[in-house]
Amino acid sequence: MASPCGTSSGSSLLQNSASCEVDLQALMDHKRQKRKISNRESARRSRMRKQKHLEDLTAQVKQMRKENSQALTQLTLTTQQYFVVEAENSVLRAQLMELTRRLQSLNEFLLRLNENSHISSGLLCDAPQNNENFNTPWNWYMNQPIMASLQNMWHY
Repeated sequence: MASPCGTSSGSSLLQNSASCEVDLQALMDHKRQKRKISNRESARRSRMRKQKHLEDLTAQVKQMRKENSQALTQLTLTTQQYFVVEAENSVLRAQLMELTRRLQSLNEFLLRLNENSHISSGLLCDAPQNNENFNTPWNWYMNQPIMASLQNMWHY
């Protein structure tokens, strides 16, 4: 960098040298002061960026905690609903088993009744074979399957 002081001769050289030194010192002090101010401003901006980043992170944590709480509440409700449905299914399975057992028992009873009816009708020669009031109701009921419906299951 060029010196701000010019070149001159003799005694003024000493004076100029001292003056130049003072000017140079003042220039260096001025540059140092500018650097300090610039560094302070940079540090202030850095602190502001850090503060903003911290505030953003804090807001993000708050939002995530809220979402986490909502998800946990939803999970709890869903789990409760699952257990209710599982209990209902268990009851329905038990009812199905009971109704299946009853149906099987009734079908066996009707089969035996039908077998006994054929044996009885063969033994009773005096009974009227073509009488609709005697044969039709039993034959009709014997040929009908027993069906269980879901609506009837709730009455047991």
